[in-house]
Amino acid sequence: MKRKSTSVRMDAPKEHIVQILEDAPQFITNWPYVVGINTKGGINAEVLLPRFLFKFGDIYRFTIMSDESSYIYEGVGRKSHLIVTVSMREWQKNVVANVEIGYQGPGEFLLGKTLQHLVEGIAESLKKLAESGEHPAKQNVPAREINLDFSDPMSVASFLAKARMVHTGLHLVAPGELLNVIMDIRKNIPEDVLYVSGITQDGVKGFKLLLRRSQILAVEYRDGEGVKTLKVRDETAAREALELVSKVSGAYMVNVWVPVGGV
Repeated sequence: MKRKSTSVRMDAPKEHIVQILEDAPQFITNWPYVVGINTKGGINAEVLLPRFLFKFGDIYRFTIMSDESSYIYEGVGRKSHLIVTVSMREWQKNVVANVEIGYQGPGEFLLGKTLQHLVEGIAESLKKLAESGEHPAKQNVPAREINLDFSDPMSVASFLAKARMVHTGLHLVAPGELLNVIMDIRKNIPEDVLYVSGITQDGVKGFKLLLRRSQILAVEYRDGEGVKTLKVRDETAAREALELVSKVSGAYMVNVWVPVGGV
């Protein structure tokens, strides 16, 4: 994977920058080389990367994960993979953001300068949005903690006792496509929080996911080698969660629940 990075200092409160990063569709729209975005059933953005006489384009389905100081925007396309990570730290009265981009796909070894322009453009657009104060004001309502621990059967049972099933069906999951399958399922589900489980017909492989919108909060992956359970609390855990989710492939019976009365 080809990687490029840069940093930018912003004269703006961290809370304002977080608001911008939380509004993923608007933030992605302001990236260089983004030629279109569609938010129906998820966040889908068309990105066209030029280099010499070539243009490497793809449509990415984005998944966003975050913790207190970083945001990860992972885009999976038909031919390529694009990951943008924004990490923040407060310094005196300013906020410094480190922006890193990773690209894997056609033209990977030709796109060094283009990717550098892209990552610098993302950083510059974030700075302009943060310092202009033009981003829409949002109510600062903290999300309530979701009390669910996949490693504790009683915790799962308690959660499901207060939830209702909104989907069940057999799905064929291509490698790396589980989140796209879930985004398609949730097109007609208005609730933010989803509990998703899947199991193969022979019962050998299975998964559990807790999602808030497109953010992974917790994951459990089971195969013939054992069980791995993970709560996403920081950037490292977010990357591990994506790696676990990417292992899911094949035919799974998928069930989806939502909390009754919200979370």
